[in-house]
Amino acid sequence: MTQAYQDGSSGATAGESRPGFHATPPPRPFEGWLALADPDGPIDLQRLFPDVEMRVEPTSTGFSEALSASEPTLVVLMAPPAGPGDLQDVASWLAGNPGASAVMLSAHQYVALRLHALELGFDDAIDLSSDPMEVVGRLSIAGRRGPVGGHSSGDLIAVGDGVELDRRARAVRRDGQLTSLRPKELALIEFLAMHPGRAFTREELLRLVWHDTAGNERMVDVYVFWLRAKIERDAGNPIHLRTVRGSGYLFDPPRPASSNERERSRPAAVEPSNVNEPPTPR
Repeated sequence: MTQAYQDGSSGATAGESRPGFHATPPPRPFEGWLALADPDGPIDLQRLFPDVEMRVEPTSTGFSEALSASEPTLVVLMAPPAGPGDLQDVASWLAGNPGASAVMLSAHQYVALRLHALELGFDDAIDLSSDPMEVVGRLSIAGRRGPVGGHSSGDLIAVGDGVELDRRARAVRRDGQLTSLRPKELALIEFLAMHPGRAFTREELLRLVWHDTAGNERMVDVYVFWLRAKIERDAGNPIHLRTVRGSGYLFDPPRPASSNERERSRPAAVEPSNVNEPPTPR
């Protein structure tokens, strides 16, 4: 009979191959969808997504332990049982796991909780009274998001002077320094950068980026404020993420410097001193 055991008195080193001993490999971290949800609640995630590796925890304690011990690609919070503390825990976790996504699901009356989730950087916040096809579709879209393998020219977009959006890293690279983005910061600057020179109202941005037609337009202003601090040389006088008076916002991409401008920006050459000149009299 084959056994796995450890015997500190045998003199053998850990993991040493010997008759009757086989080291057990460490378990693979869970990498599917992790949900905090009531199994008897209004939506059965495991039934709706039978092909997705999924773990559903009914309590905040179990969910928190699973989140710290796994590497899910999508985190789903359903309220109830999820509350503000769970949202904050997930937001903190997202900051260290930029390749993952998070979605909030709640009953119609939990408007403030959905808005709070979006402010914290969740990818989406869905009203469960919406059409079931829409709920499933938006969850599917969030579940397909993630880090893109390899680097292509489309992964890097110039969004400021010396600033690039790195779509693969979900961050901006400024003067060689990488600064992570909240999921909705990424979605907003990516959307605007893909439509340069076009003004969008706050209502349009809520609908096209947040997928929310009843959200607070002030939230768009907050995210623009955060983004300007990361991409503009002078956030108080933005030249790329611009306000359109009476309308909303537009993205004005940086212009590549011409050869003449690059030549003017170079420091003037310093002529070497003539070593044959006599020293200057004191």
